[in-house]
Amino acid sequence: MIGIMTAPGRPAQPDQAALRKIVAAIDPELRLTDNGRQPGGVSAQVTLIETQAPDGESSRLMLRQYGAANLRADPHVAVHEFRLLSLLHEAGLPVPKPYRADESCAVLPGPWLVVEFIDGMTIIEPDQLSFPLPAFTGQLAAFQAQLHRAPIALVDVPYLIDINTRAKRMMETWPAAPDQALNEPAIRTALERIWPPPQANEPVILHGDFWPGNALWRDGTLVGVIDWEDAAAGDPLADVANTRMELTMTFGASAALEFTETYRELMPGLDITALSHWDLYVALRHTGRMAEWGLSPSDLSRLQAGHREFTALILADLNRS
Repeated sequence: MIGIMTAPGRPAQPDQAALRKIVAAIDPELRLTDNGRQPGGVSAQVTLIETQAPDGESSRLMLRQYGAANLRADPHVAVHEFRLLSLLHEAGLPVPKPYRADESCAVLPGPWLVVEFIDGMTIIEPDQLSFPLPAFTGQLAAFQAQLHRAPIALVDVPYLIDINTRAKRMMETWPAAPDQALNEPAIRTALERIWPPPQANEPVILHGDFWPGNALWRDGTLVGVIDWEDAAAGDPLADVANTRMELTMTFGASAALEFTETYRELMPGLDITALSHWDLYVALRHTGRMAEWGLSPSDLSRLQAGHREFTALILADLNRS
């Protein structure tokens, strides 16, 4: 999901007294030394917390307070994300180590999660790349394959929503005013014709919103993947489709193709029969929402054009089949 904007459902930034209580809950010997607000998506509040141990060692943590949209989808999102990150971190994936989750509302008015701070930058524009594009798309594909092969049983994360359930809810009701700028009527019509997708692949853990803005880089290496509140379970193609769309919107269709080909090489047993189904589903996710992202008119126009390009390619493939 591209864009950052303070929404009515975003929690207020915590005061110093609350932050000191949070730090003490993690480790009574830690001392709060500094803090600052960080970008956190449309509805979440993310705060950088700097601490110091008695021996003088400094550390940085990230506090995430969940917004109204996250809590409507899952009232226990903080505890669930803590559990998922614990399993992924133990499995060796480059995700933030979780330190504490709380939904008691004793310190803050809503649920919160504290994880380690990963020092890295996001790359969401071509001019930010300081290394070859294939290395960029290749590492995104490698992470996604690593996630989809992670040795974590779905019974250990029973709270993850099935991606088919999420998709069905989105498709059930047409909005009163479909998003014409993103060709929503054509997307919905095509989805109604081809849905549901064939269930050819075993369900896996999905990030749910894997795009370049959720990947952290340092010296040309992917060092962390963040923002797991949209995690789900289901066909790995749902994650693949989302990344394909986001890459088309920001880096062009050729970057999306490179990503897809690398991922397929890493996952040779994957059945891609349903890729167009999931491509259209993720395209539908963005309809009616881009105006909420706080984008400049030029950025909004550019991303809408990239989205239309992605959708047009998928619809053309379906029409030929």
